[in-house]
Amino acid sequence: MNRIKKISISNYRSCVKTQFEVSENLTTLIGVNGSGKSNILNALQLLKKINQISSFIPYAKSQQHNRSTIDLLLDFDNETYNIIADIYYEINEENTEDVFNANLKLKNITKNKNKWIEIDQALFNAASYLEEDNIRTEYVIRTVASLTKKTKEDVIIIAKIIKFLRSISYYSATFFSDPTMCPNLIDLKDPKFKRFKNENIPHEQFIYDLCMTSINYPKSYKNYINTVNQNGIGLVDDITWENYKTSNNSAKVKPGSKIVEIKRFRDIVIPIINIDGIILYPWQLSEGTFKTLALIFYILNDESDLLLIEEPEVCVHHGLLNSVIELIKLQSKYKQIFVSTHSDYVLDKLKPENILLVKKNKEKGTFANSLTKSLSKNDFKALKEYLKEEGNLGEYWKEGGFGDE
Repeated sequence: MNRIKKISISNYRSCVKTQFEVSENLTTLIGVNGSGKSNILNALQLLKKINQISSFIPYAKSQQHNRSTIDLLLDFDNETYNIIADIYYEINEENTEDVFNANLKLKNITKNKNKWIEIDQALFNAASYLEEDNIRTEYVIRTVASLTKKTKEDVIIIAKIIKFLRSISYYSATFFSDPTMCPNLIDLKDPKFKRFKNENIPHEQFIYDLCMTSINYPKSYKNYINTVNQNGIGLVDDITWENYKTSNNSAKVKPGSKIVEIKRFRDIVIPIINIDGIILYPWQLSEGTFKTLALIFYILNDESDLLLIEEPEVCVHHGLLNSVIELIKLQSKYKQIFVSTHSDYVLDKLKPENILLVKKNKEKGTFANSLTKSLSKNDFKALKEYLKEEGNLGEYWKEGGFGDE
């Protein structure tokens, strides 16, 4: 499994120079509002947004944009790598980043601590083609290695790491907050769903992903249904699909004023949700039910090595939240997961080793540390005793056991 070990974020919003180590499985960020928890998660998303770049631009033009630096230490293919990304971007009207350029470099600390490899346009583009089942793989590797004067081994590992970065997945508390935004139907031939997840259409993407899983991965779909139906948390009874083929006819004029009819067919699916014998559609669900269905689906089925989840407790009943947290803990054995939370109930389900305490001051901005580094030896010992004899982690947090928290 590929895992981030240490993160350094420079010059990104409140993260002036934020450095911290993370758990190899589950890391939970806690802290007061405005401390910078969301900024940490959003900074990691900048690495994914490098994929927005159509072509790298000259360095001088890059200087016209905001610049942030993300420095990662990660275990990859049983070796340790250091990757540094200088990312140039502008903040758009939605208060998110449009990335225009990036300078990336990496080195293999396990084999060669002093050799940095610059990741240029050719290496970046090669990552799009190096799929295991792509017959051009060997040809692309040889060609890129020759053009960039890199070894084939370097080309392969760079492509893998770029894919790791751009597959980072993020799910916010606000993503699925309004079920009425769900589409009435999904056209399976609509190309907008087929390449990359788009945070601007999360409701449509969820329904599409759910449908395609039912078609292409029936075992995974059955596992999901058994998790959310009466065999699991009892959120729904079943989710099925009605299929329709429709035609959309048009016409065009050929030379000689001949009119030719063009027939186009659409594959339409409509999701049907059964709850207590009542047939409902996604846009008719309560916000808590819909958000929980979506969150559980991606916790179980997202194939990324790094999954970011912001405030999973929002709109989720405590009884269901317990199941969500248990699923997160289970899946963190197979992928690295970062969670931010304001919920003491969430902390009740975790261990001190999973907690990253996030704070901010006026001069240094956001800083983050594990509890072992945030607390003195005596305070950490007192925490262990408290958890053993008196209460749980959430209660300790709520009672002010983490200083200004």
